[in-house]
Amino acid sequence: MDEPAGCPVVHFDHHSTAFAHDPWSIYDGLREARVVYSETYGGFYVLSRYEDVWDAARDDETFSSDREVVLPATGVGRLIPLNADPPDLQRYRSALFPYFTQRAAEAMESEIRRFTTTAIDAFIEAGRCDLITDLAAPVPAMTTLELMGLPPEDWAILAEPLHDLIAYPTDDPRHESAREGVWAIRERFAAEVAARAVEPRDDMITHLLGLEGEGTLRRDEVVDLLMMVTIGGFDTTMAAIGSALLYLEQHPDERSSLVAGPDLMPAAVDEFLRFEAPVQGFARTVTRDIAIGGCPIAAGETVFLLWGSANRDPEAFDRPDEMVLDRRPNRHLTFGVGGHRCLGSHLARVEMRVVLAEPLRRLGDYSVLHEQIAWPNSVGILYGRAHIPATFTPIPRSF
Repeated sequence: MDEPAGCPVVHFDHHSTAFAHDPWSIYDGLREARVVYSETYGGFYVLSRYEDVWDAARDDETFSSDREVVLPATGVGRLIPLNADPPDLQRYRSALFPYFTQRAAEAMESEIRRFTTTAIDAFIEAGRCDLITDLAAPVPAMTTLELMGLPPEDWAILAEPLHDLIAYPTDDPRHESAREGVWAIRERFAAEVAARAVEPRDDMITHLLGLEGEGTLRRDEVVDLLMMVTIGGFDTTMAAIGSALLYLEQHPDERSSLVAGPDLMPAAVDEFLRFEAPVQGFARTVTRDIAIGGCPIAAGETVFLLWGSANRDPEAFDRPDEMVLDRRPNRHLTFGVGGHRCLGSHLARVEMRVVLAEPLRRLGDYSVLHEQIAWPNSVGILYGRAHIPATFTPIPRSF
């Protein structure tokens, strides 16, 4: 195609192997150009600078989320409130809000610690583990199911298709198989909702079903919300925990700093989230003709907002490509901003604080087997490792 006026055309493929291995140098080039057009996945514009991403994410009227926000589309149905604009956006968020306040997140800390202890006890006597599949994956998944009112021990049944859906690109046969598995999860949730209509419980599912009775939600919207809570609660926190544990193994001085000063952990968690955002970006649909940085963008076009690049923008962060554990302030965009800011941000922070603290305390000398680290086949949605094998000095279980 002809190059859009004032906007360079590039081949930007966030599902590619080159991107997976080094997105940061790619981001440097994107920010230098400010706005680019990529011909991949049907064509879309890319915003990579902090200020542009910030402004777009806060303008739901111009940058709509009503259409698919993942490029290319995953095909697993509507994910609300992610795929919603006002006023529906506020309606969906209000339905979930009681379960994702700061107080609610802190109230779950003891359960998160119990799940973490159980996960570590399962391998601590062996002297080896996979920091992803044995720790970073199960704890957030069990926490999410506990929050929803479902059996935490079922985490692996639900996690496998969700992991595969994200790990494999849409043209991979395994993606199609995973998509079928995710639809099976949706059917299970529909059955759980129907069961709560007969026998209510004190849980999230019953709460959301009650809103259907009030005329606030439809039954299909209840199922959609449960799907979004599951997808958002499983893999993103898993990726963030894995990235942090890998970084600390590679930087023993900072690892020692966290062991010696646990009060540093809250700031460190936000810096881990800034440094390697588990979700690198989401798309929006432009609702009117606009121009950004001299690049005209027509109504109906897709714009990709790169949280990961904005988090490394030198105009917004001093030493953006360095981990500064006590960075304050830290206005990273990993959780988004504006009306779509991640509802689970408080819970994710609590999970990360607990799950990172326990291996530092109990697996003090863990060493990663770097040659065995595995990336997913695609990191277009999730930036994180699929496997991080590690060894450590075995010690007895906690009980």
